[in-house]
Amino acid sequence: MTQFLSPVTRILLVSEGLTTPLLQAASDGQLRAQVWSLREVAADLIDPGARELLRLSGGERCLVRHTGLVLACGTLVSDNVVVARLGVDPRVDQVAGDKGRPLGFALADAGVVLQRRVHWVGRRRWRGGDPCAGKAYTLHAATGPLVHVEELFSPQVVPADIRVPHFSQGHPA
Repeated sequence: MTQFLSPVTRILLVSEGLTTPLLQAASDGQLRAQVWSLREVAADLIDPGARELLRLSGGERCLVRHTGLVLACGTLVSDNVVVARLGVDPRVDQVAGDKGRPLGFALADAGVVLQRRVHWVGRRRWRGGDPCAGKAYTLHAATGPLVHVEELFSPQVVPADIRVPHFSQGHPA
């Protein structure tokens, strides 16, 4: 795992609970969802990594939701791509298509309890090219994975600085 310097970043990335309350605490403000795109697509058009983690077959349909979590002042705090399996749980279908609320809050309000499994944490590139922290995870029901989420976090709110190993004569110190 990438060794982030900020304890805020480390807590956010290892958390297996709702991300939005942690982001609200880090940004000191309420967040709203801003949905940039929402489309239904065939499973064979989904990113291969997400398709494999969701155990999708070619004939299944998914909802792909590209969303940002935004402060009232307009600052983008996170950039998220959600892939939800359609037709397994109607509550998940409805929540994934909800343009007004963050996914985690909407799932909780709908009474949907899913287990989170983190598959990746590390650094990517934020809009404009600066390094940012991010993670990818799946949300599972008893029947299997239903949702894949990839989140990238604004480096203005979630620092992406990492520990760099010190080398002495070609060897890690």
